[in-house]
Amino acid sequence: MGDGGERVIEDTHGAKSVKLPARSMILYPSTSLHHVTPVTRGARLCSFYWLQSLVRDNHHRAMLFDMDIAIQRLGAEKPGHPSVVQLTGVYHNLMRTWAEL
Repeated sequence: MGDGGERVIEDTHGAKSVKLPARSMILYPSTSLHHVTPVTRGARLCSFYWLQSLVRDNHHRAMLFDMDIAIQRLGAEKPGHPSVVQLTGVYHNLMRTWAEL
């Protein structure tokens, strides 16, 4: 591994520098500003791929993410609880409502 070539990703939580081993992958929202620091020794080889979420609206995606985390935590504390089942149904209904195929 050479020196430099870190990917710096900036989002609402600030800038985070990332340098992973070869054959690793970083996923982050395309709305995040990003840049790569200069390579000072060795070479940097990379590939780029773009993914599209089924839920286009950033706010809808954020709400679904928060709801999913809450459901997982509640489910870990109270497996099979009727509220977990009900919230999971609401999550899936919102996903069907907001998804664009």
